[in-house]
Amino acid sequence: MFTDKRPSDINDNEFESVEYKREVIESAPRVFSRNAGRMNILVADNPYHAPVEFLIKSSQLADGSNKYVVPAASQKDLYTSPQQIGPFRYRWRLGDPSASEHGHLYKFPVSSKFFHRITQGFNGSFSHSKRPNIYAVDIALPVGTDISAARDGVVIWVKDDYHMGGKNKYFLDKANYVKVLHEDGTYATYAHILIGTATVKPGDMVKAGDVLARSGSSGYSTGPHLHFAIRKNVGLKTVSIPFKFISDSGITYTP
Repeated sequence: MFTDKRPSDINDNEFESVEYKREVIESAPRVFSRNAGRMNILVADNPYHAPVEFLIKSSQLADGSNKYVVPAASQKDLYTSPQQIGPFRYRWRLGDPSASEHGHLYKFPVSSKFFHRITQGFNGSFSHSKRPNIYAVDIALPVGTDISAARDGVVIWVKDDYHMGGKNKYFLDKANYVKVLHEDGTYATYAHILIGTATVKPGDMVKAGDVLARSGSSGYSTGPHLHFAIRKNVGLKTVSIPFKFISDSGITYTP
Protein backbone atom coordinates (compact mmCIF):
# COMPACT_ATOMS: atom_id res chain seq x y z
CA MET A 1 0.00 0.00 0.00
CA PHE A 2 1.33 3.44 -0.91
CA THR A 3 0.23 6.19 1.43
CA ASP A 4 1.43 9.08 3.60
CA LYS A 5 1.03 7.56 7.06
CA ARG A 6 3.62 8.43 9.71
CA PRO A 7 5.48 5.13 10.28
CA SER A 8 6.02 3.54 13.69
CA ASP A 9 9.77 3.51 13.03
CA ILE A 10 10.41 7.18 12.33
CA ASN A 11 14.12 6.49 11.82
CA ASP A 12 13.48 4.48 8.67
CA ASN A 13 14.56 6.96 6.01
CA GLU A 14 14.11 5.13 2.73
CA PHE A 15 13.55 7.63 -0.05
CA GLU A 16 13.63 8.23 -3.76
CA SER A 17 15.11 11.26 -5.49
CA VAL A 18 15.61 12.99 -8.81
CA GLU A 19 18.08 15.65 -9.92
CA TYR A 20 15.83 18.69 -10.23
CA LYS A 21 14.86 21.32 -7.66
CA ARG A 22 13.23 24.71 -8.05
CA GLU A 23 12.55 27.43 -5.50
CA VAL A 24 9.03 28.85 -5.26
CA ILE A 25 8.41 31.93 -3.13
CA GLU A 26 4.79 32.55 -2.20
CA SER A 27 3.46 35.30 0.07
CA ALA A 28 1.03 34.32 2.82
CA PRO A 29 -2.07 36.03 4.24
CA ARG A 30 -1.15 38.64 6.83
CA VAL A 31 -2.55 41.38 9.07
CA PHE A 32 -0.81 44.75 9.41
CA SER A 33 -1.50 48.35 10.43
CA ARG A 34 -1.26 51.45 8.27
CA ASN A 35 -1.90 55.18 8.56
CA ALA A 36 -4.45 57.16 6.54
CA GLY A 37 -4.24 60.80 7.52
CA ARG A 38 -5.04 60.96 11.23
CA MET A 39 -6.57 57.50 11.31
CA ASN A 40 -4.90 54.16 11.98
CA ILE A 41 -6.24 51.10 10.21
CA LEU A 42 -5.82 47.38 10.85
CA VAL A 43 -5.76 45.61 7.49
CA ALA A 44 -6.01 41.95 6.44
CA ASP A 45 -4.27 41.02 3.20
CA ASN A 46 -5.25 37.87 1.29
CA PRO A 47 -2.98 37.18 -1.72
CA TYR A 48 -4.58 33.82 -2.52
CA HIS A 49 -7.09 32.99 -5.25
CA ALA A 50 -9.57 31.81 -2.61
CA PRO A 51 -11.30 33.36 0.43
CA VAL A 52 -9.43 33.31 3.72
CA GLU A 53 -10.91 33.52 7.23
CA PHE A 54 -8.94 35.50 9.84
CA LEU A 55 -9.27 35.39 13.62
CA ILE A 56 -7.98 38.62 15.17
CA LYS A 57 -7.33 39.02 18.90
CA SER A 58 -6.89 42.55 20.23
CA SER A 59 -7.95 44.48 23.33
CA GLN A 60 -9.18 47.22 20.96
CA LEU A 61 -11.92 44.97 19.58
CA ALA A 62 -15.27 45.06 21.37
CA ASP A 63 -15.20 41.39 22.44
CA GLY A 64 -11.44 41.02 22.44
CA SER A 65 -11.53 39.03 19.20
CA ASN A 66 -13.39 38.80 15.92
CA LYS A 67 -13.49 36.74 12.75
CA TYR A 68 -13.40 38.15 9.24
CA VAL A 69 -13.63 36.55 5.80
CA VAL A 70 -11.49 38.29 3.18
CA PRO A 71 -12.32 37.56 -0.49
CA ALA A 72 -9.75 36.17 -2.88
CA ALA A 73 -6.84 38.42 -3.88
CA SER A 74 -7.97 41.41 -1.83
CA GLN A 75 -7.44 43.46 1.31
CA LYS A 76 -10.01 44.34 3.95
CA ASP A 77 -9.98 47.11 6.56
CA LEU A 78 -10.80 45.42 9.87
CA TYR A 79 -10.57 48.23 12.39
CA THR A 80 -10.15 52.01 12.21
CA SER A 81 -9.19 54.27 15.11
CA PRO A 82 -7.66 57.68 15.76
CA GLN A 83 -5.57 55.91 18.39
CA GLN A 84 -2.46 53.94 17.56
CA ILE A 85 -3.15 50.28 16.78
CA GLY A 86 -2.10 48.28 19.81
CA PRO A 87 -0.68 44.75 20.00
CA PHE A 88 -2.70 42.09 18.22
CA ARG A 89 -2.48 38.43 17.31
CA TYR A 90 -4.04 36.60 14.40
CA ARG A 91 -4.34 33.31 12.60
CA TRP A 92 -5.97 32.37 9.35
CA ARG A 93 -7.46 29.44 7.49
CA LEU A 94 -8.02 28.93 3.77
CA GLY A 95 -11.69 28.92 2.78
CA ASP A 96 -15.00 30.58 3.60
CA PRO A 97 -16.71 28.83 6.56
CA SER A 98 -20.10 29.42 4.91
CA ALA A 99 -19.17 27.04 2.07
CA SER A 100 -21.78 24.32 1.63
CA GLU A 101 -21.19 21.19 -0.45
CA HIS A 102 -24.25 19.92 -2.34
CA GLY A 103 -23.44 16.34 -3.23
CA HIS A 104 -21.44 17.06 -6.37
CA LEU A 105 -20.14 14.01 -8.25
CA TYR A 106 -16.42 13.91 -9.03
CA LYS A 107 -14.57 12.44 -11.99
CA PHE A 108 -11.81 9.99 -11.14
CA PRO A 109 -8.73 12.29 -10.88
CA VAL A 110 -6.50 10.23 -13.19
CA SER A 111 -6.24 10.39 -16.99
CA SER A 112 -5.11 6.93 -18.04
CA LYS A 113 -6.34 4.03 -20.16
CA PHE A 114 -5.21 1.61 -17.46
CA PHE A 115 -6.95 0.46 -14.30
CA HIS A 116 -5.64 2.04 -11.10
CA ARG A 117 -6.46 0.76 -7.65
CA ILE A 118 -7.66 2.80 -4.68
CA THR A 119 -5.37 1.46 -1.97
CA GLN A 120 -7.05 3.34 0.86
CA GLY A 121 -10.49 4.95 1.06
CA PHE A 122 -12.58 6.85 3.59
CA ASN A 123 -11.82 6.20 7.28
CA GLY A 124 -8.89 4.00 6.30
CA SER A 125 -7.21 2.64 9.41
CA PHE A 126 -3.75 3.00 7.90
CA SER A 127 -3.66 6.82 7.69
CA HIS A 128 -7.20 8.17 7.08
CA SER A 129 -8.56 8.06 10.62
CA LYS A 130 -7.90 11.68 11.62
CA ARG A 131 -8.79 15.17 10.41
CA PRO A 132 -8.20 16.41 7.72
CA ASN A 133 -7.83 13.05 5.93
CA ILE A 134 -10.84 11.06 7.16
CA TYR A 135 -12.52 11.43 3.76
CA ALA A 136 -9.51 11.01 1.48
CA VAL A 137 -8.36 8.41 -1.02
CA ASP A 138 -4.94 7.07 -1.97
CA ILE A 139 -4.58 5.85 -5.56
CA ALA A 140 -1.48 3.82 -6.45
CA LEU A 141 0.00 5.11 -9.73
CA PRO A 142 3.15 4.62 -11.78
CA VAL A 143 5.38 7.69 -11.66
CA GLY A 144 4.43 10.14 -14.42
CA THR A 145 0.74 9.25 -14.74
CA ASP A 146 -1.45 12.23 -15.68
CA ILE A 147 -3.41 13.70 -12.77
CA SER A 148 -6.59 15.45 -13.91
CA ALA A 149 -9.14 17.79 -12.36
CA ALA A 150 -12.05 15.95 -10.78
CA ARG A 151 -14.27 19.03 -11.02
CA ASP A 152 -14.35 22.50 -12.58
CA GLY A 153 -12.70 25.24 -10.54
CA VAL A 154 -9.91 27.76 -10.14
CA VAL A 155 -6.37 26.78 -9.19
CA ILE A 156 -5.46 28.32 -5.84
CA TRP A 157 -2.16 26.71 -4.89
CA VAL A 158 0.59 24.95 -6.81
CA LYS A 159 3.77 23.48 -5.35
CA ASP A 160 5.95 21.29 -7.56
CA ASP A 161 9.46 22.28 -6.49
CA TYR A 162 10.48 19.36 -4.29
CA HIS A 163 12.48 16.44 -5.64
CA MET A 164 12.42 13.77 -2.94
CA GLY A 165 10.10 11.55 -0.94
CA GLY A 166 10.47 9.20 1.98
CA LYS A 167 9.32 7.97 5.37
CA ASN A 168 11.49 10.23 7.51
CA LYS A 169 9.71 13.00 9.46
CA TYR A 170 11.84 15.51 7.53
CA PHE A 171 9.49 15.05 4.57
CA LEU A 172 6.26 15.84 6.46
CA ASP A 173 5.84 19.31 4.91
CA LYS A 174 7.60 18.68 1.60
CA ALA A 175 4.88 17.14 -0.61
CA ASN A 176 4.14 18.78 -3.96
CA TYR A 177 0.48 19.46 -4.71
CA VAL A 178 -2.18 21.29 -6.69
CA LYS A 179 -5.28 22.70 -5.00
CA VAL A 180 -8.43 23.69 -6.89
CA LEU A 181 -11.28 25.81 -5.48
CA HIS A 182 -14.85 24.89 -6.51
CA GLU A 183 -17.81 27.22 -6.95
CA ASP A 184 -19.41 26.06 -3.68
CA GLY A 185 -16.34 27.04 -1.64
CA THR A 186 -14.88 23.55 -1.18
CA TYR A 187 -11.48 22.72 -2.65
CA ALA A 188 -9.70 19.61 -3.89
CA THR A 189 -6.17 18.62 -2.91
CA TYR A 190 -4.05 16.57 -5.33
CA ALA A 191 -0.90 15.63 -3.40
CA HIS A 192 2.52 13.99 -3.94
CA ILE A 193 2.83 15.16 -7.57
CA LEU A 194 6.12 14.81 -9.43
CA ILE A 195 8.56 17.72 -9.36
CA GLY A 196 8.27 20.19 -12.23
CA THR A 197 5.17 18.60 -13.79
CA ALA A 198 2.40 21.05 -12.84
CA THR A 199 0.69 22.32 -16.00
CA VAL A 200 -1.33 25.00 -14.18
CA LYS A 201 -0.66 28.04 -12.01
CA PRO A 202 -2.66 29.90 -9.35
CA GLY A 203 -5.57 31.76 -10.93
CA ASP A 204 -6.03 29.35 -13.85
CA MET A 205 -9.56 28.13 -14.54
CA VAL A 206 -9.78 24.38 -15.12
CA LYS A 207 -12.48 22.01 -16.33
CA ALA A 208 -13.07 18.49 -15.09
CA GLY A 209 -10.65 16.24 -16.97
CA ASP A 210 -7.98 18.89 -17.57
CA VAL A 211 -4.48 17.62 -16.77
CA LEU A 212 -3.01 19.31 -13.69
CA ALA A 213 0.29 17.47 -13.16
CA ARG A 214 1.84 14.01 -13.11
CA SER A 215 1.95 11.51 -10.28
CA GLY A 216 4.97 11.09 -8.06
CA SER A 217 6.02 10.34 -4.51
CA SER A 218 7.15 13.74 -3.26
CA GLY A 219 7.18 14.53 0.43
CA TYR A 220 6.06 12.15 3.13
CA SER A 221 5.18 9.08 1.08
CA THR A 222 5.95 5.37 1.00
CA GLY A 223 5.72 5.14 -2.79
CA PRO A 224 4.17 6.73 -5.91
CA HIS A 225 0.50 7.51 -5.43
CA LEU A 226 -2.07 10.31 -5.54
CA HIS A 227 -3.59 11.52 -2.29
CA PHE A 228 -6.95 13.12 -3.14
CA ALA A 229 -9.39 14.87 -0.80
CA ILE A 230 -12.18 17.46 -0.83
CA ARG A 231 -11.83 19.96 2.01
CA LYS A 232 -13.37 23.06 3.54
CA ASN A 233 -12.87 25.44 6.45
CA VAL A 234 -15.00 24.67 9.52
CA GLY A 235 -14.40 26.82 12.58
CA LEU A 236 -10.87 27.73 11.47
CA LYS A 237 -10.07 24.05 11.04
CA THR A 238 -9.51 22.25 7.76
CA VAL A 239 -11.76 19.21 7.43
CA SER A 240 -12.31 16.72 4.63
CA ILE A 241 -15.84 15.95 3.47
CA PRO A 242 -17.32 12.80 1.92
CA PHE A 243 -17.82 12.67 -1.84
CA LYS A 244 -18.68 10.26 -4.63
CA PHE A 245 -16.93 9.47 -7.89
CA ILE A 246 -18.80 9.09 -11.17
CA SER A 247 -17.42 6.89 -13.94
CA ASP A 248 -17.47 7.73 -17.65
CA SER A 249 -20.43 5.35 -17.96
CA GLY A 250 -22.39 7.22 -15.28
CA ILE A 251 -21.92 4.77 -12.42
CA THR A 252 -21.46 6.46 -9.03
CA TYR A 253 -19.50 4.97 -6.16
CA THR A 254 -18.13 5.92 -2.74
CA PRO A 255 -14.40 5.24 -2.34
